[in-house]
Amino acid sequence: MSSTPNVSDVSGVTPDGAAWLASAGTAPHGARTLWGERPDTPVVLPCGVVFDVVSVPAIFGRRMLDRLWEEGPGSGPVAEYRGRMLLFGAVGTAQRLPALLSWEEWGAHGSRTDGVPPLLCHGAGDAVTVPAPA
Repeated sequence: MSSTPNVSDVSGVTPDGAAWLASAGTAPHGARTLWGERPDTPVVLPCGVVFDVVSVPAIFGRRMLDRLWEEGPGSGPVAEYRGRMLLFGAVGTAQRLPALLSWEEWGAHGSRTDGVPPLLCHGAGDAVTVPAPA
């Protein structure tokens, strides 16, 4: 049996994962209760408290995830919502990513000439809509 995680299983999130997401909000118990009563309800959560989010078009995001799992340690939590892939990262990621992209010569707004779309970075003071964990 392989120890590689099944990266194709994106059907939901664990209870611990839902608790982690909810912990970013001002009323974590409220979000978890809402998800328990209405499991298909998205919530708006602040960034820069528990996580930052890098948002990319879903197809590009899927390619990024496939490459991360093929060539390295994989990725942290991700979600897909309204055609965008949300990659959850450590607090401060949104602030540091533009400088890293510039250093890597990605040009303005994180776009390169090789077809990489603009990346949206959400950090302190921002909020993102997170799809329901089920």
